[in-house]
Amino acid sequence: MSDAAQLLAGASVVFGVDTGLAHLAAALRIPVIGIYCSTDPGLTGILTSGKGINLGGRNGPPSVEEALSAWKIL
Repeated sequence: MSDAAQLLAGASVVFGVDTGLAHLAAALRIPVIGIYCSTDPGLTGILTSGKGINLGGRNGPPSVEEALSAWKIL
């Protein structure tokens, strides 16, 4: 397992922008909160068979409060 995957495997939740690391966390079935600032998460969002939430989008990123609220429901 790569160093990045090993590090992520120990996480209880991952907050990530639309990068490979956030998608890797989802593949490892770690709860993920995907943060989007200008792209449509419907096209590139985090897909998971576990727990995951995509926030923000073309109109801008979510607020800190929105992200923390999402964490509470995961």
